[in-house]
Amino acid sequence: MASSSRGPTEERCTIELDKQSIPAVLLVPPSDVRSQAAVVLTHGAGGDMDEEQISLMGHELALQGMLCLRFTYKSLTLPKRVEVYKKILEWLKKSKDYGVKKCFVGGRSMGARAAAELLLDSDLSDFILGGLFLSFPLHKPKETTLRDQALLDLKKPTLFASGTKDPMCDRLLLAQVIGKMHKKPEMLWIEGADHSGMPARKRKDAFEVPDYFHRVVTWVCDLAKQTYVPDKATNNSPGKKPVAAIMAKKRRALGDDESAKRKHDLVASCLTR
Repeated sequence: MASSSRGPTEERCTIELDKQSIPAVLLVPPSDVRSQAAVVLTHGAGGDMDEEQISLMGHELALQGMLCLRFTYKSLTLPKRVEVYKKILEWLKKSKDYGVKKCFVGGRSMGARAAAELLLDSDLSDFILGGLFLSFPLHKPKETTLRDQALLDLKKPTLFASGTKDPMCDRLLLAQVIGKMHKKPEMLWIEGADHSGMPARKRKDAFEVPDYFHRVVTWVCDLAKQTYVPDKATNNSPGKKPVAAIMAKKRRALGDDESAKRKHDLVASCLTR
């Protein structure tokens, strides 16, 4: 995967699923640097696809060549959320517009719970690479009854990113669950963050992309690289330069900026071989 000077294109649309119309937004990287792996994210119980955490996370992933799809479905019933999420994945898998071969499922809060359920769905096992759980609601505030049933049997790679002040994800309780999980996940604790997953800002009018976003992007890129096969029709067709040549040119344009070069090399390694 690699960033492009043109940046991703935002496409807001409505996905028609049987008799349901699902609002969605796709961040689509330029075709010459686009991965064949996508990321699908959805929101928590009280939000929508424009929640700050998943919106910004999707943007960071799209900057590195990952097509990112976010959608809104506001049912508070988990099985219904899972059902619609599955249909969204099937729609993306069948779509010929984006060339997606694999995907990561993820979400924030209740959306993360829905993603966990889909990781156990045998119908999608060949399509899903892993799960991204942002502010996973392990329990209700001030309660210890765990929502861990789906987590224990997961066999695909997963990443948790939760705030140290999240009242719905006690660190000790999550550690106990992780100890029982079939496949141990990557765990990122966001210092000072609550259930929103966003660190406190030094000034209300100031904003920087949280450090943990970059760690999440790196994790996704590393996993996508394991199965990513460049599309010859996209990358090596007449009139288009091979991806390696494109990336080499972009690196030269960075001049003497060593910090920018290191970041470039990290994300470019996920695309070039």
